[in-house]
Amino acid sequence: MLSGDTSILKTHYDILGDAIGAKDVTFEDLMVEDAGDVVEFLYQCRCSDYYSIDSLELGEMGFVLSRDMSTISLQSRNALPASVVLPCGSCSLKVRLFFNAANTTLQRDHHL
Repeated sequence: MLSGDTSILKTHYDILGDAIGAKDVTFEDLMVEDAGDVVEFLYQCRCSDYYSIDSLELGEMGFVLSRDMSTISLQSRNALPASVVLPCGSCSLKVRLFFNAANTTLQRDHHL
C-alpha cells in the first residue's frame, strides 16, 4: 500500500502512458515549413491534421537549429539520443519523435 503523496507516481504514469502506443518517427520523417524566424516541423496524422513542433520549442529543449540554402540542421548540446511525445492537433493520437544523433540534417525539399 502506498502512503503519502502519489502525484509523483501519477506524473510518471502520465509520461509513460503518453509514450505507450505512440508511433515512432524520426526527425528525418518530418516535413518543413519555414516561416522566416520560426521553422515548423510537421508529421501528418492519419486524421489528416498534423503533429508539430517548432524551432522555438526545440530551442527550449536544448537543440540549436542552423539553416542554409539547401539544408536545415538540428544540433544537440548533448550527444545522447532524445525523444519527445507530440500530440495531434485534432485527435487523441500521439507520435514519439526521436532525435538519433547529436547532429541531424534535413534537405529543404521536405516542404509541404
